[in-house]
Amino acid sequence: MSGPLISHVMRRGVQAAQEHFNGIDPAQITKLQQDAELYEQHGKGINPMEFLPVVITGIVCLAIIASIRYTVGEVMASLAMIESPSTTAIIEPKATYADDAPPAYSDDEKETLIPAEADADADVEITLINHKPITAKITTTIGHLQRVGGFRARWRGLGLSILYHGLHGSISNMLASVMGLGLVGHFFSYLLVSLGLARLHMVWTHSMIAYPSAKPFWRRIVPRKQCKAILLPTLVFAVAQQATFILPVAVAFALGLPNTQADHVAAAAHHENCSKMVMLALRVLAVPATALFVALAVLLPASVTLTRVEAMLLPEDEETIVPFDKAAIMGELDLTVRGSSKALFVQAWRSFDRSARLRLIKLYAKMVLAQFTIAMVGLHLAIAELYIIGGERLALFFQSGVAQVKLMAIEAHAHQN
Repeated sequence: MSGPLISHVMRRGVQAAQEHFNGIDPAQITKLQQDAELYEQHGKGINPMEFLPVVITGIVCLAIIASIRYTVGEVMASLAMIESPSTTAIIEPKATYADDAPPAYSDDEKETLIPAEADADADVEITLINHKPITAKITTTIGHLQRVGGFRARWRGLGLSILYHGLHGSISNMLASVMGLGLVGHFFSYLLVSLGLARLHMVWTHSMIAYPSAKPFWRRIVPRKQCKAILLPTLVFAVAQQATFILPVAVAFALGLPNTQADHVAAAAHHENCSKMVMLALRVLAVPATALFVALAVLLPASVTLTRVEAMLLPEDEETIVPFDKAAIMGELDLTVRGSSKALFVQAWRSFDRSARLRLIKLYAKMVLAQFTIAMVGLHLAIAELYIIGGERLALFFQSGVAQVKLMAIEAHAHQN
């Protein structure tokens, strides 16, 4: 903010206030005038280029947080939702007699047997080895993705994600404005657009969970006749997404949080009214608690069900990069029979066992922890950079800026009258 600009706004603001707001306390105008002159009188100004390191730090931190969100929250989570337990069977011959005991029959007698019969007479020992899921650790999943598609595989499907969310956001907002029903219109427009773009969402899921394909994405779109099974899980997932936002807001309004005045809170804290402070804290905590409950109890099952149904509809010429047992979902279901979509919807969630659910929740918890860590590191770096720029100059800068904004508001209000 340049000195002449501040001086101009200050003079015009004071003049407008004196002409049109005779009821305003002159002392307040004088205080604003003094605050607006603080930065100008300080001497050495702040070069806007001095903020460049802070801006770069913020951009880098936001990019890393967004990358973690997509890699862990989308790619790895989708793989964790479809991964099935895998085992390896090792078959070894097992001796039926001690080493120093003679065989039950001589070698000549054994030679007379057909080889198949001789093998059938031999006892075998079968050992089953349960493999640890690939998605159990982030590092293991990253290594597997890199072996499959190289370094960029951790962002596989990013282009389709941008396309899907861009289309979804623009179309749903346009429909909501056309409907003109406020929150209700936005809710129904969101559902309609989600159903309309269900096939595109499925292609995005396939690009994350399947081996790389040379086909363009429009050729990987599943035919419309085969997509009946995803309509119900898509609808439920869209409703769950809206519920994750609407229910916490409804709880906040039901508890009267928007009407809570800061003066009342400060008065309660000043008078050490513990009961009011505890009740206020409980009301505030009820909002994130509601959001967390809805996310775990509604949104998570809906997301898992949709992803597993989409993976089941993966074309036969493509294969998932993690073990996926389609038979565990399909069973003996016939998708051409009426009501099969509902049965498939239920079975897709039931086949996702408890250990897999816990593994997925841990994955999301690790994602949030990683994002929080990056945010804290970036915040401390930005504070250190601001301290190097000059804490006192920044304080005067912001104080003068606030005074400028107030004077501009007075002037704007004066022109309206």
